[in-house]
Amino acid sequence: MSYQALARQFRPQNFTELVGQEHVSQALINGLENDRIHHAFLFTGTRGVGKTTVARILAKALNCEKGVTGSPCGVCSACTQISEGRFVDLVEVDAASRTGVDDTRELLENVQYAPTSGRYKIYLIDEVHMFSKSSFNALLKTLEEPPPHVKFLLATTEPKKLPVTVLSRCLQFNLKRLSLTQINNHLIKLLELQNIAYDASAIELIARAAEGSMRDGLSLLDQSIAFGAGNVKEEGVKLMLGTIDKNSVVDLLTYIAAKDAENLSSQLQQIFEMSPDYALFLNDMALLLHEISLLQILNKYVESSRFDKQTLVKFAQGISHEQVQLYYQIVIKGQEEINLAPDSKTGFEMTILRLFAFKIGQFPTAEKKTPESTPGQLNQQQNTTQSTINQPNQTNHTNSAQNSRVEPIYQEQTPTVQETPPVQQQFNLNEITQTNWATIFNALPIRGTARELARNSLVMSNDKGKLVLSVDKQTHAFMTDRACKNLKKALQDCVRETIAVEICEGGDHSQTIARTEQLIQDTNVQETKQKVSQNPFVQNMQENFDAQVIQIKDGQNFLEV
Repeated sequence: MSYQALARQFRPQNFTELVGQEHVSQALINGLENDRIHHAFLFTGTRGVGKTTVARILAKALNCEKGVTGSPCGVCSACTQISEGRFVDLVEVDAASRTGVDDTRELLENVQYAPTSGRYKIYLIDEVHMFSKSSFNALLKTLEEPPPHVKFLLATTEPKKLPVTVLSRCLQFNLKRLSLTQINNHLIKLLELQNIAYDASAIELIARAAEGSMRDGLSLLDQSIAFGAGNVKEEGVKLMLGTIDKNSVVDLLTYIAAKDAENLSSQLQQIFEMSPDYALFLNDMALLLHEISLLQILNKYVESSRFDKQTLVKFAQGISHEQVQLYYQIVIKGQEEINLAPDSKTGFEMTILRLFAFKIGQFPTAEKKTPESTPGQLNQQQNTTQSTINQPNQTNHTNSAQNSRVEPIYQEQTPTVQETPPVQQQFNLNEITQTNWATIFNALPIRGTARELARNSLVMSNDKGKLVLSVDKQTHAFMTDRACKNLKKALQDCVRETIAVEICEGGDHSQTIARTEQLIQDTNVQETKQKVSQNPFVQNMQENFDAQVIQIKDGQNFLEV
């Protein structure tokens, strides 16, 4: 007998053998045991989670010779024939290959006839979303009121593509993606049944690569057994999947965070020599950053993590929250763009370079002027450049002529201008009140989250060398340690005497700068709406053509007729 794939060989034969779909199996068992059997069922979910398997088990439960039951025997002729795919009263249809309305009419021609050998005639339509609109229309009436001996079992990966009229006629069951642990444990169970040697780390790699699909996991397990000549070893699975050791991901992030260009370059070279799946490598790095962020923010360690807790703690303490989020965004974006790059290696390398180059709070510095450059020289160079642009017929000069520095006329009479930093405006503590807080705010050298915190703050008191600001609960998101620190420092620098700054919650915040600006904006919007409604043209369009003003945005008003 020819070899049968694991996904077919170990297909669940009853509801108790299903993995990870207890919410579906329990509902079906209760309905069967209490004789509350709907005439149409819709099973939805991603690939490989058991939609067709559940439908076939339900067909057994309905036609088992011992009666309608939640536990089909599996040994009677009906159960055996359904398992082998030769039960005459189970009509399995692939909607992708029978999309036309004529196919649907042909399928429904025999609905009125009683089943040949079973208790019910069952129509199992897989990937039902592939039906055409006409096919759905032809199916609707029969689907709503089929004969008592007919049951419809529909399965699809894309329920959003089904008409609402079909959805409303079915009992819907959404099968969940399987967890890493569920797939991992099931694969180990099957390997032990077959007495196949395996590495636990190799099974975990396969379970991760399955991405919630048990069928994908079984197919990869089949492939790994063949690849390892009857054994499932970690090295073989890594080579088969194109994955790379977790230590490479950890080392790469270590060199990126430490700004160690030399070791980063060496590590990249080692990775390139192994030619891994670069998209999968970025996926592993995203998982690492995700677990670091969980540990930083929620103090939560994922027990099923590929990375040990000590490594994650080290990263969590050595990299700021904001930097981890930036790294994560860059990696996710790199995964999206890797297929747009000239090749996956280039896309991967550019993503790593972005991780190395960008840092929270780091801005490119302006180009410094050379000591010998003076305003006169700059003006002369600008004039020469403009002259060249305006006279394209004079561009055929030698390279030496183009690169020569233009000496300005009367250079000795051109004074050298020395730039001095602007003087920060100073205030007394008693001048910082809510009344003139807007003036203080505009003078503060702050930006980003600290600036938003100041915009939403209220001056509560400024007595005895202490300034107290308050924010409301809605603005609590801006009260990060970094924002508070920057705002306090800016206030202390702009006050002539030494002060302490406290930022707390509470108070009436209707007078903050942010609320005042919002009120002005709302007032302007209302005035604009009023002007539009009083416009003679608009009124004429509304009276004669039943037009409506549907949007006011950026000063533009739109009429819908």
